[in-house]
Amino acid sequence: MLLFGALMLLGLASQAVAHPAQATRQLSKRTQLLNSYRFNTVSSYTAVDGATFPKPKATTERRHKRADYIGIATLKLRETVPQAEFRLVDDSYVGSNGVAHVHFQQTVDGIDVDNAQFNVNILGDGTVLSFGSSFSEHAPEIPSISKITGPSTTPLGAFQTAVQLLDLPITGVAASTAESINDDGTYVIRGVGGAVTNPLVKLAYVQVNGSVALAWRVETDIGTNWLHTYIGATTGKDISGVVDYTNTATYEVYPWGAMSPDESTRQSVANPEDTATSPFGWHSDNTQEYTTLHGNNAFVTISSGNNPSSPSLLFSYPYSPATTDPASYVEASATQGFYIVNKFHDILYKLGFDEDAGNFQANNNGKGGASGDPLELIVQASGGSAQIYVPADGRSPRLSMGVWSGTPRRDSMFDATVLLHEYMHGVTGRLVGGPATSGCLSDINGLSINEGYSDFIPTLLRVKEGDTRSMDYTIADWATGQPIGLRSHYVSTSLETTPLTYSSLNDLVSTGGFNLATV
Repeated sequence: MLLFGALMLLGLASQAVAHPAQATRQLSKRTQLLNSYRFNTVSSYTAVDGATFPKPKATTERRHKRADYIGIATLKLRETVPQAEFRLVDDSYVGSNGVAHVHFQQTVDGIDVDNAQFNVNILGDGTVLSFGSSFSEHAPEIPSISKITGPSTTPLGAFQTAVQLLDLPITGVAASTAESINDDGTYVIRGVGGAVTNPLVKLAYVQVNGSVALAWRVETDIGTNWLHTYIGATTGKDISGVVDYTNTATYEVYPWGAMSPDESTRQSVANPEDTATSPFGWHSDNTQEYTTLHGNNAFVTISSGNNPSSPSLLFSYPYSPATTDPASYVEASATQGFYIVNKFHDILYKLGFDEDAGNFQANNNGKGGASGDPLELIVQASGGSAQIYVPADGRSPRLSMGVWSGTPRRDSMFDATVLLHEYMHGVTGRLVGGPATSGCLSDINGLSINEGYSDFIPTLLRVKEGDTRSMDYTIADWATGQPIGLRSHYVSTSLETTPLTYSSLNDLVSTGGFNLATV
C-alpha cells in the first residue's frame, strides 16, 4: 500500500541472448566510484504562465534581433537571481520554431562556477516562454586564490591526486610536469601515458553542499571516460565532484512520459539511468559489461537473434509508425522496451520496490532479497499478445510483447500503457503475497485486483499537468488502433461516459480489473 500511495503521488506530480561483449570488472568498479562523486546540484525549471510553444516557422519569420533577446534574457536572470555574477555563453541562437535560446554561466571573481548555468527561452514576440537555473541563490563566502599555498595545491598536485583517488590507468605520474599554456590559467600535464590527450588543469569554482568552493579542474580523457575531476584547492587532497562527459549509453526512443507515438517524436536520450537506483548502469551487473540490451535490471530476447549490439552503447535504429513490416524495426522495438522497463525499475525502486521487496535484478549488491532475476523482455513475441510470467523472487519474470493484428499492424512495445500494464503484474505479484509467493492474486477476485492495479498505474502516469477530472483515458488505444482501446469503456470519472460502480463487479478478470481501476 505504501508503494501504491507513492505511485499516486507520482502520477499527480507528473533466455536466449546474443553473445555479449565482456569487459573487465574494473570498469564497473570505476563507474561506481565515479557515481559516488557526481555533483548533486539543485536546479529549477519554470514555465511562464500563458506562454505557448509555437509551431515551426520559416527562417524568414524569425523576427528576433540578437540584442533584443539577449537583453530580455539578461533582465530575466537579474530579476530571478539579482546578486549573481555571470557571463553570457557565446552559443545563443534562434531555433526553426522562432524560439530564442540564451545561456549564461555563473562566475565569481571572474572565474566560472562550472556547475551553475542559467538558460532562458524567448518567443518571437519577446515573451519569456521558460527559464531554468542551477545558479547559487546566495552570495557565498569565497576563498581567495591567494590562499592556495603548498605543493599539494599546485596544478600538478591536483592532477596526481585525481589519478590516485580515481585509480585512473595513467602511467608516469610521478615524473610528470605541469606547464602553463595560456593566459587563462590553463596548465597541460606532460610526460604521462595512458591518456588519449594530455591532461589539462585549471582553477574553477563549483557548488558543493550549498556553498561555492574553489577547486582545480583536472581534465583527463582515458578513452572509456572523459572526466572533469574537481580537487579542492585549499587542501589539494579531496575530490569536490566529478563530471563524466562520456555518453555511456544513448537510446533513440519515445521518451518517458509519452505513452505512444501519437504523443511525442523519437528522441536521442543519453544516460537516462538513475545512478542511485541502478548503480551499475543499465548495461552491467558488476560482473560483466554488455554491449547489447542486457544489464542488471533487464535483458531482451529476440527470436530472430538480432539483439542490437553497439560497442559505444549507441542504440539508434529507424522506425516509423507507418511501417508495415515489423521485422524491419525489431531493433527499434527492443530499444524502446529496454528503455521503458529500466526507467520504470529506477522509479519503482525509489518508491519502495527494491531488493527486499523482490524487484527484478541480476545482482542485488548485498542489499537483501534474491538475486538472479533480471526481467526478460521478449520482443515481437509470437501470438501477437502481451503477457508476463512472474515466478518467485530469484527467478526471472518473462514479459512478452507482440505485434497486434489490425490495420495497420502495430507493435505493442511502442504503446507504454500496454508495457507498463504487464510490468505492473510483476510488481503486484511480488508485493501482495511477498516476494516468495508471487501467485497470491490467482483467484478470480485477486486477478481482478491484479488487473485493476495494472490498468490504474499506466493511467496515473498518463496524467499531465493541466489535466482535469473531466479527462478520459484509455489502455492500449494506440496498439489497437481504436480510440477506446482494449476496454469496454474509457477510464473516466463521468458516469455518463463510464456507468460503472462497485456493484458492476463480476467474475470477468479484465472487466473486473478495469472496473476497479475506474472507480
